[in-house]
Amino acid sequence: MREEVKRILGIAIPLIIICIISGAALTATYGLTEERIEAVEQQKINESLSTIFLGASFTEMDDYYIATVSGEEIGYAFIAEGTGYGGTIRTMVGMYPNGTISGVSIISQSETPGLGTRIAEPDFTNQFSGKRIEGVRLRRDGGVIDAITGATISSRAITDIVRERAEVVMNETR
Repeated sequence: MREEVKRILGIAIPLIIICIISGAALTATYGLTEERIEAVEQQKINESLSTIFLGASFTEMDDYYIATVSGEEIGYAFIAEGTGYGGTIRTMVGMYPNGTISGVSIISQSETPGLGTRIAEPDFTNQFSGKRIEGVRLRRDGGVIDAITGATISSRAITDIVRERAEVVMNETR
């Protein structure tokens, strides 16, 4: 019995030490990179805002931005986030007060390279511009957006998250 306990402890103790060291290293790495990651994320948000409403300035509200040009409110920008085929998709969406989408910009996504990642290309995102909230669905679902061939799940995910979040913001801003 003693030999068995010694053998188990001989395996367990080094594994516990490795786990503690690995956990400490991960914690330290996260602490060192957290500010940089947040800065890069904020830069992506700012770039997305500038492409959705050209020349506008933005006032941040609780969960959306008010876009203004020369002091006049022209619309709203907000982040729409949901799950696609490969993980979380974060988009910046611009919407005019009448419920028309001004533009969509992908902030981050982890879809399948070569297929789902095409949701970030202008050929796909430009389809949203000028569309009413109700029409932001894939054509096969009764909407006006063409799916990316071979990436229906990713295409449907982005149309759903944009439409659903736009409806919430529309209700908040009335």
